[in-house]
Amino acid sequence: MNDYSKFLKEVEGMNEKYASIYLNCELEPLAMPFWSWQQIQNGFSLRQEWEVDASLIPFYGDWHNLFCLKESTGEIIALNDDREVQCKWASVKDFKSCLSEKEIEYDDRPQIDSTSFSPDLFEKSNGLKKKH
Repeated sequence: MNDYSKFLKEVEGMNEKYASIYLNCELEPLAMPFWSWQQIQNGFSLRQEWEVDASLIPFYGDWHNLFCLKESTGEIIALNDDREVQCKWASVKDFKSCLSEKEIEYDDRPQIDSTSFSPDLFEKSNGLKKKH
């Protein structure tokens, strides 16, 4: 881990600057913080329990979805809950180039997708039409 320990020791600091990341050409929010050095160290003992290959060093995620450093190659790998590779960056430099300060805004306003009237309401409205 010596070659990449500088990156892993500093990764927590990226929380202050970056809000999202380009994953396979799509901007995705960074919904969780990057891990501290201590959390990364604690993660070594959890890899087997969470079915994460021993060659990977997790540094971001909730153990369902993870960003990991592959120590032997320097690649950064995004894994989903099924441990399938979702995205891969060839280097720490490539990974960092995909980070973005842009906040992703969601339209949380409720929207009506469809409507329907109950038969009783339809019948009552026809009755009102006849009165007028």
